[in-house]
Amino acid sequence: MPDRLIVNASPLIFLWRVDGLGWLTALSRNKVLLPKAVVSEVLSGPDGDTIMYTVKRNDQFTVADDAMPPAFISAWDLGAGETQVLASSLRRPGSVAVLDDKAGRRCGLSLGIAVVGTLGLVLAAKRRGLISSARLTIEQLRREGLYLTPSLVKDALEEVGE
Repeated sequence: MPDRLIVNASPLIFLWRVDGLGWLTALSRNKVLLPKAVVSEVLSGPDGDTIMYTVKRNDQFTVADDAMPPAFISAWDLGAGETQVLASSLRRPGSVAVLDDKAGRRCGLSLGIAVVGTLGLVLAAKRRGLISSARLTIEQLRREGLYLTPSLVKDALEEVGE
């Protein structure tokens, strides 16, 4: 279990859509952190107000001020949310950056930051017994618009014995 999960907008939105915010917080030793840039991105979406209302009612989330990211993160030209998730992760050793964006994940890995995506969180929730079926959750996420290749889904389900 990581010390802290620092979550970008798309994983937060997708997990909200599958009623996964409760098990998201259960996967983190400390409060789940959302940089302000992530909150802004969430609020700009169609369900943003509802998602943030749900988050604010859960004391296992915390919102952090944005900070000037190091030049080596800015050079990747990522979105504001990805940039702040990675900058926050660098400042908080033991944290895991939760990103679905491929470039953001590559940047994080190049900097030695632990990175996981929405799919990885589903697998972790299954392993911890927080959800009964990774398959059903993944199918629901795909219906909600999360792009996952069939081979990735197959490998992921095999990993958790489904």
